[in-house]
Amino acid sequence: MKNKILLIVCCLFANAVVAQQPVVAFVPDKDIRDIGLFTEGLAWALTSGGNYGYMDTTGKMVIRPQFKEVGIFHEGLAIVGQSLNGNIRYGYVNREGRMVIPCQYEDAHDFSCGRAAVNKKGVWEYIDRQGKTALGPAFVRIDTIIDKTYNGAYNQIKPRPLPFRNGRLPVRKGKLYGYVDTSGHWVIPPEYVWAREFSDGVAVVSGLEKVRDSLPDNDELAQLYNKLPAGEPEYTSHVIDSTGKLLFTTAAKGLEEFVDGAALFYQEEKWGLMDKKGNILIKPTFDDRPYPISGGVFFTQVNGQAEGNRDGYLQMYNTAGQPIGKALLCDTEGRCIYDSHRAFFGNLMAVQVENKWGFIDTSGKMVIPPVYHKISDFAESHAAVKTAEGIIQVLRHPLK
Repeated sequence: MKNKILLIVCCLFANAVVAQQPVVAFVPDKDIRDIGLFTEGLAWALTSGGNYGYMDTTGKMVIRPQFKEVGIFHEGLAIVGQSLNGNIRYGYVNREGRMVIPCQYEDAHDFSCGRAAVNKKGVWEYIDRQGKTALGPAFVRIDTIIDKTYNGAYNQIKPRPLPFRNGRLPVRKGKLYGYVDTSGHWVIPPEYVWAREFSDGVAVVSGLEKVRDSLPDNDELAQLYNKLPAGEPEYTSHVIDSTGKLLFTTAAKGLEEFVDGAALFYQEEKWGLMDKKGNILIKPTFDDRPYPISGGVFFTQVNGQAEGNRDGYLQMYNTAGQPIGKALLCDTEGRCIYDSHRAFFGNLMAVQVENKWGFIDTSGKMVIPPVYHKISDFAESHAAVKTAEGIIQVLRHPLK
């Protein structure tokens, strides 16, 4: 791949004249040192004293600064951390600032479908919104990580709790995987060699084992080839719905999670796009893996011939497989984008040009000019930015 500009590239300069002046929703108090993503109308805010609280989209601090670590809100609850006996312990606070579940866990994950994975005294389990055990350690995924460099001498067995998606959690029983609901009842029996998390209402699971190819002749070469070790087995991919119903089977070597009705797949060393019925929307034509689907859009970089890939461009597609925009990597004055958040949030994506950040829309048009030293994403209707002078501002989404 030729001279690929780091992370992502997109040109906004041809459309720079239409960039709008951002609408500043508010400027927080000078005591605020940083602001996180706004989710469910609230964002964490770090004060000069080193404590975190939460503010709303008007700049009002609705949960006083009192935490040493914080997360963002999911399903009305956010992870917060307090220092207890020199160690950080985690619990959950609601949007009114009440500690619903006390800080008592060594580690904690966000709530999804009314369940959250927590670690207490080295043991992982799932709790409900009242902090009561909903599912025990047997439902927590365990991965065995093998360091092949030293012939497996440093195997590591590590719990990796997964979130519930579409009310389903992949769980292993023996050597096979199935799915349970939030009560721990099997809704899809354990019959798959491997199974991925649900996404967009469907999940990718193992199908039939692929038959190993062989040479039909009986000459010396065929005999030698057919005696080679089979290696790791390969499987076809099934796509199922949340009841376990088979939707379709595909021979694609790699099929990623479905997002907004479509999924990228890998076949014959190229990438393509298919829908949730298995219809091919874009044949495998991309040499490099496109960037993930976000906001109903994905994009791939097309490299050029010039030094530094300055004549390359970014091609954007919707999830129907239709091209919706094309953007050059650099303008005629040599200004190029060198970094990006690589995903669209609220149909806007953060991009960096000449060490300053701004936002483009899904057609590649600059919506907010690159004038900021630091920015967060428009998780909902607002985003926090920091000017070149170090002033924090909160912007209102220009398209909402």
